[in-house]
Amino acid sequence: MGATGTKLILGLGNPGPAYAGTRHNVGFLALDLFAREGLASAGPPVNFKSSLVVSGSLDGARVILAWPQTYMNLSGHAARELVSFYKIAALDDMLVIHDEMDLPPGRVKATRGGGSAGHNGMDSLREAVPVDFARLRIGIGRPPRDPQGHSRGSKDWVLSPFGGEEWPLVEESLRGAAELARVWLADGLSAAQRLGNRKPRKPRPPEGGPEGDWGGRDGGGGGGGGPDGQGSSGAAPPA
Repeated sequence: MGATGTKLILGLGNPGPAYAGTRHNVGFLALDLFAREGLASAGPPVNFKSSLVVSGSLDGARVILAWPQTYMNLSGHAARELVSFYKIAALDDMLVIHDEMDLPPGRVKATRGGGSAGHNGMDSLREAVPVDFARLRIGIGRPPRDPQGHSRGSKDWVLSPFGGEEWPLVEESLRGAAELARVWLADGLSAAQRLGNRKPRKPRPPEGGPEGDWGGRDGGGGGGGGPDGQGSSGAAPPA
């Protein structure tokens, strides 16, 4: 059954070229891909308050795609603005795409609710929008250990870029997430869950990573000079 009403999909990440291609930005990258290939009706991106936003339609539903520009740990601020303005019923009509260290690279899982597992963006979202919204969790794995058994810290890991040999798995997971987002829009979360996790295929020779389009642009609606930056644009939202 086709979707109706207004649906909101948020990709989580940090704005600006310094963070493009990092593990924490796979939510941005997956939404970039979906905007290009999965939402043919998408209009041009515009700044709206604390987000970069694209509007389109699919199967009779109005679709809002949003890249919060608040930096990761204030993602909830942007989400609350969008949910309020577009009158989103977050329980059924909001999907959040984000990185997940508890899943290996190449895996994607559709879930509802659940804990944050220390993810600052999810902590912020759950505080701002305290319902069990749908999530697409894209695996980035945990930092490897050195011969002495030590691993780099989680913050350094998620803010590090993917290596060239990792991009085949990354690209696979981004396409899996974009497909699951399309299924969620058309047929709901249960259908996306039935489609199941995306398992990694045998890596192809790396050809470099995909470029972020909208989420990785400088500034956008964000402000400030670091992960705690926050800003607001006065631009009108897409019609």
